[in-house]
Amino acid sequence: MVGKEVEQMIATSALFAEYITSQQDEKIADTYTEDCRIMGPGQDVKFGKQAILDAVKALRESGVVTFAHGVDQGGVIDDDTGYTTGWFKAYCQDGTEIGRGGDVCIWKKINGKYLCYVDCWKYDA
Repeated sequence: MVGKEVEQMIATSALFAEYITSQQDEKIADTYTEDCRIMGPGQDVKFGKQAILDAVKALRESGVVTFAHGVDQGGVIDDDTGYTTGWFKAYCQDGTEIGRGGDVCIWKKINGKYLCYVDCWKYDA
């Protein structure tokens, strides 16, 4: 059984894919904490909401127009921290899959709402 905290993390994760697909890139940053960290493969750790917007811009420049994401599992670590693990697929305009991989997110509860604090992903070979 999934608790309401994990359900909130899953729902917020789904917004990332929704916002990529609907080209609402600015809203993506709203799903992250102010002090977030992103850890992409082969990259230095990047900090803050601007790093998220820069990562989304790079996705767009690579041709991604549609993004699918799912959560495999999640849990609550303490009163204001949780985690999810999941998968993603990225598609270009003609529907061709151009990338896939997995991710781990650490979530922080801020003002009663879970936001992504650490986003770490890898691409499948």
